[in-house]
Amino acid sequence: MATGIGFLIAFGFGQWDPFGWFPEKDSDRISVAGAFAGAMAAVIALAVGWWAGGSGGSSSSQRARASGTSQINQSVGGAAPGGVNQHARADGDSRIDQRHGGEAEEQSS
Repeated sequence: MATGIGFLIAFGFGQWDPFGWFPEKDSDRISVAGAFAGAMAAVIALAVGWWAGGSGGSSSSQRARASGTSQINQSVGGAAPGGVNQHARADGDSRIDQRHGGEAEEQSS
């Protein structure tokens, strides 16, 4: 969606050509505006893909507080290049588990 909108905006800008950089002949102007719009759409697609993918990979985060006999689990399957974070507090007979790729870290009180 963003790529299509970006293409249309760049194509309109190319047609308008406020700086006088594009050819004067209409058929040439449309060709150059289309090429310019295609290049700008590719840049937008790359930027949106980078943003959607995250800069450092996926991550998992949890804040937890357990009391009494409660139990809280955090499980992250596979790799999490962005890291796995947990801030937890357990009181009484409670238990908090964190699992990352099969490895378990446990905090009990």
